[in-house]
Amino acid sequence: MPFAPVTLYEHAKECYENIEGAEHTAEFMTITFDATEQMKQTSPACIHVDGTARPQLVRKEVNPSMYWTLKFYHALSGIPTLINTSFNMHEEPIICTPMEAVQGYLNGNLDALAIGEFLVINPNRRASLKK
Repeated sequence: MPFAPVTLYEHAKECYENIEGAEHTAEFMTITFDATEQMKQTSPACIHVDGTARPQLVRKEVNPSMYWTLKFYHALSGIPTLINTSFNMHEEPIICTPMEAVQGYLNGNLDALAIGEFLVINPNRRASLKK
């Protein structure tokens, strides 16, 4: 399950080199770009060994909940990127439905599940979220 950056659309040029003209394609994690030095320093876990990354650029009009999550994180940290990965358990297919998401959440003992307008917090993991 590879890690990839999910980045605020308006900060793409700070994070990726030669992205001009490919911003729309980068909304779908289908193309790699060289990471800027700033990106390599602030988000090394989502940079490939060759210095590239396969980002998902997020715009408010397309994915408002992810956009505002990124905006809040950026306001707190100064970093416009979080790590993104496919939602599936090891050796399981990618989750495609809300029911599969809930099952994966329960089986994976995850901290939280954001799905649509809902945020479910695992009461058994609540203490780990306060650290």
